[in-house]
Amino acid sequence: MTDFLRATRLLFENSFIMKRHIFILKLLVFLILSQGVQTISYSQNTGFFNLSFAPKGDYEKDKNYDNHARVNSGPGPGTMSVNVSGQLALCTHTDRGHIILDVDGGVPPYTFRWNNLETVQNRYNLLSGTYSVWIKDSLGYEIRERIIVQPPYPLEIEMANTKEASCISSNDGEAKINILKGRGEPYKIEWSNGLRNQMHAKGLTPGTYSVKVSDQFDCNQTIYFEIKSSHAEMQVSEELQDVSCSNGDDGSIAVQVSGGKSPYKFQWSNGATSKANTGLSPGDYEVLITDAAGCSVFKTFQIAASSPMEVSGEVKSDLLCFHSEEGFIALNVDGGKAPYTYLWSNGGKTNKIQQLGPGEYEVIVTDANGCSIEKVFNIVGPEKLTAKIETALDINCELGEAKGVAWVSIKGGKAPYKVHWQNGSDDIREIQIADEKEITVEVTDAFGCSVSETVTVDFSNIAADDRLEFNYRKVELDLEDEILVDEPLLFESAIAEDFIAWEWDFGDGTKSHEKDPIHVFKNSGDFEVVLRAYDLYGCSSVLTEEVRIKEHEEFFVMPNAFSPNGDGLNDKFHPVMKGVADYKMDIFNNWGEHLYSSAGRGSEGWDGFLNGQLLPNGNYVYKVHYSTSKGEEIQKTGTVTLIR
Repeated sequence: MTDFLRATRLLFENSFIMKRHIFILKLLVFLILSQGVQTISYSQNTGFFNLSFAPKGDYEKDKNYDNHARVNSGPGPGTMSVNVSGQLALCTHTDRGHIILDVDGGVPPYTFRWNNLETVQNRYNLLSGTYSVWIKDSLGYEIRERIIVQPPYPLEIEMANTKEASCISSNDGEAKINILKGRGEPYKIEWSNGLRNQMHAKGLTPGTYSVKVSDQFDCNQTIYFEIKSSHAEMQVSEELQDVSCSNGDDGSIAVQVSGGKSPYKFQWSNGATSKANTGLSPGDYEVLITDAAGCSVFKTFQIAASSPMEVSGEVKSDLLCFHSEEGFIALNVDGGKAPYTYLWSNGGKTNKIQQLGPGEYEVIVTDANGCSIEKVFNIVGPEKLTAKIETALDINCELGEAKGVAWVSIKGGKAPYKVHWQNGSDDIREIQIADEKEITVEVTDAFGCSVSETVTVDFSNIAADDRLEFNYRKVELDLEDEILVDEPLLFESAIAEDFIAWEWDFGDGTKSHEKDPIHVFKNSGDFEVVLRAYDLYGCSSVLTEEVRIKEHEEFFVMPNAFSPNGDGLNDKFHPVMKGVADYKMDIFNNWGEHLYSSAGRGSEGWDGFLNGQLLPNGNYVYKVHYSTSKGEEIQKTGTVTLIR
């Protein structure tokens, strides 16, 4: 302590020295009070103090690692640690470092004391050097951290070599760098194409690149370089023709290629393979162009459409009557290219049509490019006014008299309605009818719209005798007029339209409710066939007719001679028969030569000719085969004499 007082006196003896060492004095006082001093000596030759400190407690000094060292002191409740980060190295002489402290453990709050007496937690704007800090928690447990901010150290890199790409679109270019000088591994290498921590970059396409190399303190250097193509770049120019109409397909793309090595190949996304791509609709189109050296270029083009036409219209459809013609439609057209032309379904050719009644109106609008759009408008009037006359009759079937009523049903229009009947009745819906032939009514609604309806009422044929008639005929064609037992007959009725039901009574105990029945009589005799018909008024009409049915009578006779001389008598040879279903006849000469053949009851017979020549007089052989009505098959053979 005596040496300390002597040193103090010497300082005050020389004011210049006092000003020079005032900072040292303050530092000594701080060290004495905070750390304790064992011995202090002063050298007049050098002007320096020699101090020996006595520790206040146990301490431990860490090895110098990661630019800082730590000393712990005090009892403390547990381990206190600090994490040091920041810029702990200077990359250039103009750089400044900073130290960030993150304390863990102990009992906060913490106090900080740096070797320059600052008491902040973090330090900024620092030169290179060694910095010490004492960190104490609220219980007095203290650690000391020594931190080194590294001075600048040169980082030098160079581009060792580059390799050009074979084509402008190829990815076979390369680049390689060398690190000439630096702080040592590890280094972080970042290429602009995304490659990381590699000295040699491959797979590069022509273009401009950069590579940045950073040391462990994030000091870095960047090199910019270019990969060129060893092959002349292809230049592509294009001529586009957009679609004239929004939904058209008349767009086109024509490309011109220079550079590279001809000839060129073209592959379009729509399948085309020539330099001109036509007939295109709106959309994107891609082309891959390849030259003779195998280099390629890829281009994308867009074919646009003209703005689509949009048609809107002002429509007046508040018509008073269904058949009124006071509506109109006025069009407004957007898009496309003016001027526009108009063609309406009613023949109109302007953007506005008038005097329209209810209905649908279609218009085709065409612009200056020939593009067209169709639009349909509706003029909706009020519900159509309709009047329907209905009748009901009271028929006296015995007297043939009819009386009834007629009424009108009204729909549509606007109530109230005025009703006027042809017989003079007004504003009533129902009238009495007697012998009127026509009934007419006129209805007018509240808007003055009117409609007329007429119906015909004919009572004259309600009980007429000629409203019912029928006839009958054989179902199978037959030359015989007589009707035989078991022959099917078709009964055909001819009755008025107002008949709704009918009944047949064939007089043999059988009946039918068909309109045109088929009936077979099983016995011979005269039968009274009755047709009774019922009309919609509940009246009936009756028609009766007698039908004669005969038993079957059969014979088949062959003449023995005929004279085909054209006098109209016995000119042809054929059988005389009755009740025979069918037959076949063949004629032969005496030598067995076949001369003639016929079949069926409709055959006219043999006229004595062969191949257009009349045969000579003489005997000829016939052979016939016929079927009876009972299904028996009979064959006959004989001779006939031809007389000229």
